[in-house]
Amino acid sequence: MNLFARTGWGARALMLAVALMLAAAPAWAEIFIDIQGTPAQRAIERLTAKGLFPLPGVRGAPDKFNPTGTVTRADFAFLLVQAIGVDTAGIVLPKFKDAADIPQVQQGAVAAITSLGSVSPQKVELKRGGLTYTLATNKAVYGPSDFVVITLTILNTTAKDLKFEHVNSQLYDFIVRSAEGQEIAKWSLGRAFLPMEAPLTLTAGKKFEWNTQWKQLDQSDDPVDPGRYEIIGVHTTKANPTSLSLFFNKGVMPALSDNTFRPKQEMTRLDLATVTARSIGLADAAPSSLNVTDADSIPATARGTVAAALEKGIVAPVGNREFRPNQKATRSELAQALDVLMTTLNRYSFNRGMLKDPITGNPPQISIEDERKALRVFRVARSHAVYRNDRLAELRDLRPGDSLRFLTRGDVGDVAYIEATGR
Repeated sequence: MNLFARTGWGARALMLAVALMLAAAPAWAEIFIDIQGTPAQRAIERLTAKGLFPLPGVRGAPDKFNPTGTVTRADFAFLLVQAIGVDTAGIVLPKFKDAADIPQVQQGAVAAITSLGSVSPQKVELKRGGLTYTLATNKAVYGPSDFVVITLTILNTTAKDLKFEHVNSQLYDFIVRSAEGQEIAKWSLGRAFLPMEAPLTLTAGKKFEWNTQWKQLDQSDDPVDPGRYEIIGVHTTKANPTSLSLFFNKGVMPALSDNTFRPKQEMTRLDLATVTARSIGLADAAPSSLNVTDADSIPATARGTVAAALEKGIVAPVGNREFRPNQKATRSELAQALDVLMTTLNRYSFNRGMLKDPITGNPPQISIEDERKALRVFRVARSHAVYRNDRLAELRDLRPGDSLRFLTRGDVGDVAYIEATGR
């Protein structure tokens, strides 16, 4: 028996069998068959990999996205809550006139999004002499039961000590006012302060830092209504107190003026731009920077928000650089807006690593050396998207040594989206 010859034949047979198996298996299965070449293709694929799509309302065609279709207010609320990661447990649906028209599965999302709060901008600075004043919140988006953590900082950037005179031991204050200027909450209200006998010294290069937590309640301990609120931080010196302001939007997708939500009403491009911008706490831009040819068709109160949304890429001009505020938003435009939101809020949570071995198996598997030099193996979902060096590719195009970032369906699920960089 020629054992050496038989072993060689067996290896060749095994290699041939593997090659036939890989040839028979589909090399690449599209996530959706109707999005190729659309501007939002990668956004749609990323969002699908994170489980946001298929979009509610698409029935009977799981391999189609319908990029030119429209989206309802209830569907948008449902997706927006998933994208932001809001816990809807225990949130009570407001008493909308049409509450019965909101599908049961979407009521938690609608309740959350109509009471969700966001801060824009999240941080402001003011330089006065050798001082830098900063007012900031701990995050941009808040659930209805979250505390809004507010911090006022004063940094002495000079080479000498600075002194401040105060009426009493109240060195600072935090105030919340409604859009009408009514005082809603005040940190110093009801607190006792002692006389100050000597000036307060801020050492060169050092800072004062004060913070508080606002519970999104008014002076009567009732939750504040949806609307726009000014959060003010004040350095309460005896002469020329210094104040800075942030703005808190309660209800990033509020009810309509007649206290209805209209869950089946289709979203417009204006709705998509303004709601998404508020959801990430995007500060309004100067209306003069609104570089579209139909700026006059945008409501004056929304022009700053739309300008910021255009600059951020939440929406894009159409036609002859038009915004078309009343045009129905498409599912493709929705995906682009949600992709910007997910990226801005760091909600994608990409896995990263270096591809160690050629991709094999059916279903295929990838071996990754992660950032801690640990070896990890992932199975690839049958429907997936692959890009190599920023171009559409297939799994077989990936090479050992490629740097990968990828998304899985769930924390330990199959890989559904891959971006690779290699030589």
